[in-house]
Amino acid sequence: MLFQALKRLRFEPFLIDHLVDKQGRFEYPLNPDFPFLIKLYAFPPVSRTLRLNWHDRLELFVPIEGEGQFRMGEQLVAFSPGDIIVVDNLKLHGLSEFHGSKRRALMITFTPNLIHNLSSPLCDFVLISPFYCQRESFSPILRSADRLAAPAHSALTELINCYFHSSDGAEFQGGCKAYLMEVLFHLTRHFRLTEMARSEYIVQQQRARRLSKLFDHLQDEYAEKVSVADAAAVVAMSESQFMKFFKRATGMTFVAYLTHVRLNRAFRLLTETDASIAEVASAVGFSDQSYFDKRFKETFHQTPRELRAEWHSQPPPAESS
Repeated sequence: MLFQALKRLRFEPFLIDHLVDKQGRFEYPLNPDFPFLIKLYAFPPVSRTLRLNWHDRLELFVPIEGEGQFRMGEQLVAFSPGDIIVVDNLKLHGLSEFHGSKRRALMITFTPNLIHNLSSPLCDFVLISPFYCQRESFSPILRSADRLAAPAHSALTELINCYFHSSDGAEFQGGCKAYLMEVLFHLTRHFRLTEMARSEYIVQQQRARRLSKLFDHLQDEYAEKVSVADAAAVVAMSESQFMKFFKRATGMTFVAYLTHVRLNRAFRLLTETDASIAEVASAVGFSDQSYFDKRFKETFHQTPRELRAEWHSQPPPAESS
């Protein structure tokens, strides 16, 4: 049913660079009265790690055609068509691999206050608990062969039909929200997180607000020498507190995150400007070009020179119908 509902819909090329800032924050301009969006994307072949992103919105990633791996922080999640991945949105995340003759996916994104706010009853929080109660051993995926995949797919089918075939208005919004809540209900049943306290949500919101100060600071200062002590001072924590706090929130150490921010910016400069590789390395905070080349290849599985040559030799991804 799910795949049939998507058969005649248009999948647009996955082009989001213009929506991702220097530090990897990825924001869609959602309707403040109904902060909910479904995107259907066709992806280019992904055999190397692409630029990762993070955001405040909640997100579900549903591969429709193709197989691969989805990265969240240091965690890699293998996926197949019909799986549903609950994205840990504050962690740097994105596709690590995506293979197949066609590579298409459904992405559902919404702000948590669409479902729950601090004055809501606990039952509302339960529906978004999979986004907030993830632990290191947590596997954030409902696989297509799992028992609750069929009812989740049924709800997704109704959601897609409502979203793409209904006219705008309160009735349309109410239908989309009802079917989204049904999808979330089946995910919550699968992950068995109903016993988790609402305090988890409050802690996560406090964590996001606190880190926002640091992310804003890094927006302009990422190329400077920013030590762990400097970062801890921005969020008013001791170094030891900060290191644990940051790793829990983002899935990586602060040094690894800062390096990724710099490399993320370097990726854009290499593909959007004619600056030399040495100039790019210096602009993003690397004084040693050979070290920059090494770290860039570790992250993107190709050297800066190889990326630039590939980028300029290939046409943009073809639109898939």
